[in-house]
Amino acid sequence: MLDDKKISLDELEELLENESGDEGGMRLNFQTIFSMLVLNWHWFLLSLIIFVCGALIYLRYAEPVYEISARMLIKDENKQKNATQMLSGIEDLGFLSNSTGIDNEVEVLQSRLLLRDVVKDLKLYTEYRREGRVHHVITYQTQPFNLDLDPVHLDSLDYALLSETRSLRMRVSLQSDSTYRIDGTVLRNEREDSIFAYRARRLPTSFSTPLGIVTMTATANREMEEGSAYFVTIRPPMLVATEYLKNLTIEPTSTKTSIANLTLREKDIRRGMDVLRQLTVCYNRQANADKNEIAMRTEEFINDRMSKINQELGSTESQIESFKRQNAMTTLGVDASQSVQMSNEFSARLSEANSQVQMLDYLRDYVNNPGNRYQIIPSNVGLTDGASTNLINSYNQAVQDRNRLLKAASEQAPQVQTLTATIDELQASIQTALLQARRSADINRQGIQSQFSKFQGRVSAAPVQERVLAQVGRQQDVKSTLYMLLLQKREENSIALAATADNGKLIDEPLLEGKVSPKRLIILLAALLSGFLVPALCIWLVSLFRYKIEGHEDLARLTDLPIIADVAVASENVKQKAGIVVQANKNNQIDEIFRSMRTNIQFMLKEGQNTILFTSSTSGEGKTFNAANIAVSFALLGKKVVLCGFDIRKPALGRLFNISDRSAGVTALLTLGKVTLSDVQRQIVQSGVNDNLDLLLAGPVPPNPSELLARDNFDQVMAILKESYDYVILDTVPVGLVTDTPPSAW
Repeated sequence: MLDDKKISLDELEELLENESGDEGGMRLNFQTIFSMLVLNWHWFLLSLIIFVCGALIYLRYAEPVYEISARMLIKDENKQKNATQMLSGIEDLGFLSNSTGIDNEVEVLQSRLLLRDVVKDLKLYTEYRREGRVHHVITYQTQPFNLDLDPVHLDSLDYALLSETRSLRMRVSLQSDSTYRIDGTVLRNEREDSIFAYRARRLPTSFSTPLGIVTMTATANREMEEGSAYFVTIRPPMLVATEYLKNLTIEPTSTKTSIANLTLREKDIRRGMDVLRQLTVCYNRQANADKNEIAMRTEEFINDRMSKINQELGSTESQIESFKRQNAMTTLGVDASQSVQMSNEFSARLSEANSQVQMLDYLRDYVNNPGNRYQIIPSNVGLTDGASTNLINSYNQAVQDRNRLLKAASEQAPQVQTLTATIDELQASIQTALLQARRSADINRQGIQSQFSKFQGRVSAAPVQERVLAQVGRQQDVKSTLYMLLLQKREENSIALAATADNGKLIDEPLLEGKVSPKRLIILLAALLSGFLVPALCIWLVSLFRYKIEGHEDLARLTDLPIIADVAVASENVKQKAGIVVQANKNNQIDEIFRSMRTNIQFMLKEGQNTILFTSSTSGEGKTFNAANIAVSFALLGKKVVLCGFDIRKPALGRLFNISDRSAGVTALLTLGKVTLSDVQRQIVQSGVNDNLDLLLAGPVPPNPSELLARDNFDQVMAILKESYDYVILDTVPVGLVTDTPPSAW
């Protein structure tokens, strides 16, 4: 119901188009995607097969990477020393822990120098791979032989890393005559530089290469099979250590503990576990060397002083022996008195004061020596000045912390610069404290000397021999006391060296956490997704760059012209010959298409209109095919239809309807002065397809088709045809190529 309102056909058509357009817009994306999948299903299937097969091949031959973890307890030496008072004499030597927190220890564990020690200990700079058909499999401690580069040239590979990367790549095979064949290549910056070859009849053997001497030894209980081959690569240890550093992660488990979690990604499980274990060994070895540095330098100082004092003590004893021989003395007289006792007492005190002065002089010379800058200062060697001893202990601790940080950072690092400034301040303070202590000791010695001189004057009457012996004996006592003190300190220092404990301990053995890559499920999902996306992307790009109108959607999107029908080309044969496909009493798809076109044309023609013209932009787009078949379709309704061939440059109707006589046609009519109905009827021929369909062929090809169609008698021909037939259908030339289409035909 339209509520008694009159709506024109054009308004009704526009309303229907708007409603269908809104619904179509909502379904556009889904319809486009579905049509793309259906029309190009074979490309999607082929892409899926290619990507899935590629993913399966990659998963089959890709080297897996595993994650291995372990936990290390980093001991706090300061807390241990506060908890126990065993070996308390070691603390007096200044043998203090170098632990400044777990963060510093983590940085030390992640240093390249420490990892280089691990690589060199395990010989990881040499990689072995067993030759395979597709790829070479990594072998670790299962190869039948070992190859190693001499240490001197191995270190030179690290030195050369600043300018270039040098490495050796060798293929070792066992020939049929039981000889080993080594084919090698020297690589410089991953490019082949030189090649060499060597043959060995038995192992062990050595051979020369451009990078050094390589030693080849057999592995116990493993024999190489005849015809098998191994690929061996020797790289700079520092380069291998850097690669391991990238795959190594060390993190504290919490802020309240000193336990570190070590995680390593490695292609070989056993090799990864060995790396974590050896990392602990190298860390403890380095930490013990740091902790023993103070004790070692103290021992060197004590041994040097004991050697000199021993010589001086022997000289004093020789003087006593010579004096007694010269004066025929065997024992000293016992005529001690109060003066002698006091003299002896102050003599002993004077000896101690002299010892302190000499010790202070020794330490001042050591500290002021420029060669000992940033070196450990011998501590607790008998000084009585507490301030100097505390400053020396603080200085030694700061020097030890600085040396440890230099192993993981440069001198320009903020932490190192801070410690360097602290050490400089401590050194200046030590120099001042020692100078002040020297002055105090000298004042003390002068006081003792004054008292000693007073009591010595009281015994001046004593025999000269006794006085001389007392003087020489006093020197002997000083040397003996100092010698015994140093001997005691040396024994305490030796105990400290023997009591050194490891700084780190594995509380959990290395454990396999799982495979990191390749992830089978993720790769297969990515392959499936790529299998869909790649052909979809290609189809989208092709549609993006296409420049032809290929379907209903393209025409509806680009123009506002009404679309009468969509005519599909059945085959290349039909397309080339423009054959008649509309037949009576048939209900196939092509017949229904032209019936729909016929209905739409009837709906669009206004009253009194009966002329239909077919044209296109270029030739070969189906003008004649559509014109002929729509003409047959109208004729099947019982309408009188005439099909006119106005493509007089390239006539095709005669060939289409199998008419051999093509002399009659439009050309003959247009050459007449005035056209009558009888003239038109003489040029019209039967189609032979339907009795209601007549043909007006193009006729002979004229030399001036454009001028011929522009004559006034063309209007006369069209007027006669419109009056004589129900429908006049014109097959014209392409408008994009020539200008032969007569405007008056519209």
